[in-house]
Amino acid sequence: MTFAPAGSPPPEVSVIIPCLNEAGNAALYPQTLFAPLDQAGFSCEIIFSDGGSSDGTADLLAGMAAARPGVRLLRSNGPSSFAASIARAVPACRGRYIAFLEADLSFAPLDLARLLAAAKALNCDCVCGSPFLGAFEGLPPARRLLTGAANLLLRLRFGRAVTSYTQIFKLYRAEVLRQLHFQNSGFTLDAELLAKTLARGYKVAEVPVTMTARSRGRSKLDAAGETFSCLRLIARGVGTV
Repeated sequence: MTFAPAGSPPPEVSVIIPCLNEAGNAALYPQTLFAPLDQAGFSCEIIFSDGGSSDGTADLLAGMAAARPGVRLLRSNGPSSFAASIARAVPACRGRYIAFLEADLSFAPLDLARLLAAAKALNCDCVCGSPFLGAFEGLPPARRLLTGAANLLLRLRFGRAVTSYTQIFKLYRAEVLRQLHFQNSGFTLDAELLAKTLARGYKVAEVPVTMTARSRGRSKLDAAGETFSCLRLIARGVGTV
């Protein structure tokens, strides 16, 4: 993989990583993120979008951005949501495709190559990395049950052909993603964007991947709040906007 610095030809993939108080994970990115992507075989840029970290995450990422071409950091002026962090980063992307990764790297960065290969081979507008077709490793039973139930309800509402609505690990054709309006402020945004992609008739495919449990830091998931947000999305639908 070749990191694409500013001023160079646009990369194939822009990778957005929303971050909030992830210093423990960020400190390891040279080994856990950059090294795998160096093996991935495509050009990319990485855009870290910090949501107002108070643990030094943004300073760590700023140092990496200064030292490595093709890595950028976007900071918020104050605390911001997961969705706001992603929305802030999308206009800054230069790639033909835009992919999302969680800051705890619960999905393997190297699997981005498989999502990109599927997008090209099948001429897809969105490719989802699906642990429902692959595997979950180390997730607590309660989290696994909640995730399974949410995705089942979303499949019944928006389309059964897709298994992985709530997982962030997705790759979109850039011009498609930029047409979608962001309404949810939390992690339900993942499902909202996919549901809107399906509603507009864009082509979606899935690739089996493994999702591993977080090993460092604290999850930002508000289970009760996200459950309510998911049910609200199911109730109101998305139309074609």
